[in-house]
Amino acid sequence: MTAILRLKSITCIGQAETFTDELYATFNGTKDSLPNMTKGDTKDLSDEFLFEGSSDLSLFENDGDHWYDRDDFIGKHLITEMPPKPDFTLDFEATSGQAEGAHYTIDVSVTPSP
Repeated sequence: MTAILRLKSITCIGQAETFTDELYATFNGTKDSLPNMTKGDTKDLSDEFLFEGSSDLSLFENDGDHWYDRDDFIGKHLITEMPPKPDFTLDFEATSGQAEGAHYTIDVSVTPSP
């Protein structure tokens, strides 16, 4: 069965960088840019991904991925095509590394593909 993961909104509870966090997500082999965020921001999203089975949704803070300063991993969640509820909130909080202090929630939905 094919399902659709929809990213609906993102909220910044804590940021990794001094000025703004430049975010992106990866899911099922696709890298997707998200809005720049500062603490207290909530922004609507309209990103969609088709998938089968399950895949990790990962959140990163973009540092330009230079050899001397790689992008900062914030967290990940396993998304399945049959979640307990179609609409739910994911909590991403970095507990170590360069992104320590970054804390985000993303409201998502997973529905069967028509």
